[in-house]
Amino acid sequence: MRSIVNSLIPHRRRSFVSHFMATLCAAALCINAHAQTPWADKYSERQTFGRQAFAKDNNIWVYSAKFAQTFGMPPEHIHELKGFEAAAFRVQQMGYAMCGYGGKAENCAPEKRCMTDVYFDESKTPLPWANDQQADWLAIYNSLRWIKAPGDVPIAPNAPPNVIANTVTNGVATLHPFADPKTRKEVSVYASYQLPTSDELSYSHIAVYGYKRSAVAGLTMLSLSYRCGMRNNTKKDTSFRIESRDKIYSPTLARFHEFVLPESFEKRIDEHSKVSQEQDRAFYKTITNLK
Repeated sequence: MRSIVNSLIPHRRRSFVSHFMATLCAAALCINAHAQTPWADKYSERQTFGRQAFAKDNNIWVYSAKFAQTFGMPPEHIHELKGFEAAAFRVQQMGYAMCGYGGKAENCAPEKRCMTDVYFDESKTPLPWANDQQADWLAIYNSLRWIKAPGDVPIAPNAPPNVIANTVTNGVATLHPFADPKTRKEVSVYASYQLPTSDELSYSHIAVYGYKRSAVAGLTMLSLSYRCGMRNNTKKDTSFRIESRDKIYSPTLARFHEFVLPESFEKRIDEHSKVSQEQDRAFYKTITNLK
């Protein structure tokens, strides 16, 4: 391109044009300047500002020492973990808006989901997969969100045909990746919560938004719908159980795995959630004219 420009512009103006193009290239972060620079292997290096634009991670992390060593993660979030290798929480905008707030079609707010990716080493903690499918995702991120065949609900898929489904989850926006290999009953994910009137923990169903087996360095990633609300202040660590039940709140039939998110990780989510909720509250007041 520069040779063409030089052939068309008089010599006395070429220095100005060259300077202008160099400035424009720098301002636009020209692809040629960095196209041949590979990604650094270490996460901490990729997340360090080096005088050029970079993609900033929006996740809150916790991970084992081995995970940190494998991926070059910073040491401040290393924790001794039970039943998993790492977790990453984020509030994710879904790319569309919910409209009609305050009775007006034009009052719209961006739709969000709270997601926690959990990484497992299945050589140590195998998961009870329903079949050999290696990856899946819930149809809430792309154009599948908006189309459906007659009688179909794309954001609420059914359990695989060879699995005895927990009928309580019918119509729930979740994948159904797990099953008891002996009984073929559906296996789901449950997270603990504590009622203010009791010291005992109860477990509520957690939706599975996506998964990929052997996603990276032999680790499996499970994306869970967890969590947007503030925790009960009496709860510390949060335990998760992967197990089968006849109904969501009925007794456990078979338990296949348990993992625990540490309190320090949960507190950082609480801090983020508090700020996010205040921002949302201010936004909703604006569009709905609430006092």
